Amino acid sequence: MNDRSLSPTMLKLIRRLGPLALAAGVLVVSACSSSSGSFGAPPSPDPRIGLGAGLFDAEEAIWNLAWVSQSPPPESFVGSTNSDLAFLGDYAIQGNYNGVMFWDISDPARPTIAVEFVCPASQSDVSVYGNLLFVSGEGTSGRLDCGSEGVAEAVSHDRLRGIRIFDITDVQNPEYIANVQTCRGSHTHTVLKHPSDDDNVYIYVSGSSSVRPAEELEGCIAAGDDPSSALFRIEVIRVPLDSPEDAAIVSSPRIFQGLVEPESHGQAPGDIRMVEEARARGDFVSGVGEDARVMSRRFTQPQLLRIMRERGGTGLGLSIVKQALQHHNCELQVNSALGKGSRFWFRLPAGLVGCRRMPRKRRTPSLVGTYLSNCLRRNQGQEHRLEETELHRTD
Repeated sequence: MNDRSLSPTMLKLIRRLGPLALAAGVLVVSACSSSSGSFGAPPSPDPRIGLGAGLFDAEEAIWNLAWVSQSPPPESFVGSTNSDLAFLGDYAIQGNYNGVMFWDISDPARPTIAVEFVCPASQSDVSVYGNLLFVSGEGTSGRLDCGSEGVAEAVSHDRLRGIRIFDITDVQNPEYIANVQTCRGSHTHTVLKHPSDDDNVYIYVSGSSSVRPAEELEGCIAAGDDPSSALFRIEVIRVPLDSPEDAAIVSSPRIFQGLVEPESHGQAPGDIRMVEEARARGDFVSGVGEDARVMSRRFTQPQLLRIMRERGGTGLGLSIVKQALQHHNCELQVNSALGKGSRFWFRLPAGLVGCRRMPRKRRTPSLVGTYLSNCLRRNQGQEHRLEETELHRTD
């Protein structure tokens, strides 16, 4: 992308207002709140602490930016990851695991959807060159026909793993004109033009998935010790600008050729210390001696929660709520049914400083406990009347 591909509106947005940010579920346009170049000290306490979660109703905190707009995606793209942005004139082209969205951002305060093109294939990183749009596809469920039914077979000639090419001369009617299949798909890519070649543009493709079977795409080899292996290399695709449908791989450089595996050794002192500290905290550590590894909570928590519930426990979330309230001399009342969807009540001082009411959605005990602990700590030592608030347990 260069300045020549951007409209005056877009250039003004980037140069004067600041970045166009990509959020997990929405298109967010934000602007720098000060042009002085001095950011100042960040707010204290950190306003992000205790924020409630949510898909489109999450609580928010902002610093050194001015929120210009926030636009939720069309229904067809809700629940799928937004991956990348490209720009063409007054349009922001947003890649999504479910396809591509074309946003009209001629008015940054009110972006509108111009086109939604459903064409699943993670991760849909996007690039624009002239009137051509390039889209990465790596997931094994992507289809050549852009269908949403996926591909169930281990070997299928309906599968797309590589680069999709669209003609967007008419942005309102993108035309899918070609694709280039690769052995490992395209996780992401970079578009380059050779300074002495005005007839072609080149796509450097990075694939990080498994190697597809040779029965599906001829020449794909997964063996790491084979000099023709699809591992440890990138693909270079040449796209003739006058006939982009003739795009093809012209080079597969093994950019990691000649790397030497380091000698094996035991854990470094810092690694050993980290394992010992984790074990002392009660974290889950697998293995012994030099093979010891600290397991992430996202792997161990689901198993521990299941064990806890099978034994009739209430879980860490409710325990956090209890401890937070008891520490600040607040009251907690729990009903007899502690299964999924049960309710619990707590009495919380009213008029607290720096505490925002949590939204009704996604009030899990863990989030509530963290919120209460931070909220009450900020107001420690102050006298307030008590009021009753009802929360819904959802975990």
